Amino acid sequence: MAGRLALAAILLGTGYLLSFTFALFLPRQVGETLLLGFLVASLLAAYKEWKEAPLLVILGSLVGFFSEFLGLSFGVPFGRYRYLRFRNATLFNVPIPIIIAWGTYLYTSYLASLPLTRDKWRRLVLASLLMVLLDLAIDPAMVSAGFWEWLDTGSWFGIPMLNFVGWFTVSFVATLLYTQIAKSNPEGSPALYLPYLATYPQLFYFANGEALLAVSISFTIAILIFGLVLQRYITKKLPVATRREQYIHS
Repeated sequence: MAGRLALAAILLGTGYLLSFTFALFLPRQVGETLLLGFLVASLLAAYKEWKEAPLLVILGSLVGFFSEFLGLSFGVPFGRYRYLRFRNATLFNVPIPIIIAWGTYLYTSYLASLPLTRDKWRRLVLASLLMVLLDLAIDPAMVSAGFWEWLDTGSWFGIPMLNFVGWFTVSFVATLLYTQIAKSNPEGSPALYLPYLATYPQLFYFANGEALLAVSISFTIAILIFGLVLQRYITKKLPVATRREQYIHS
């Protein structure tokens, strides 16, 4: 299982990096389409051992769409905001790339939670918290790049704190629905955390001014968590390697 999921993670991480690279020289839609292709490839790679992975993406997108519709219409659960781009590709005024992004980011965050714990309820909370950590970078970066703007302001580089409560709530609800339906409980290796880190180069590129600090803080925390993942993995593997060496020399 670990090998298939590692391949899925590599494909997803490659998709993030290549979509960013292509978007530097070609229209943004080319990069977005490329990422979508690698997302599908990642899900296909994981399917044999984690059949419910597509369900997580679908639920993330559906709950994300519903929350965005409410947010744009009534200011709940994120606060009041409006999109400045994506106007030619919307569903009930919700940009389609944003709908897809919710499912993609939730899949990425859930993958990153797998090596942190095997308990599915802890993964539920951790994946939601990782989504919030990611948005600590996404929102300031995208606002500074002119993708959307906030009508309400807040203490996190101009982003209202209600937005992050909303991100946790939406992520929690989508992951909870997935947890209630899914039966598999895949194991995780440090490689599954790498796509999460691969989301940051594009955010650094788009961030301007104070938004660079926001992205840097979020990325630093993400790196520290990855260090914890590596430490746990090494600690777990060392006793096994020691016992194997003792068996060989006995």
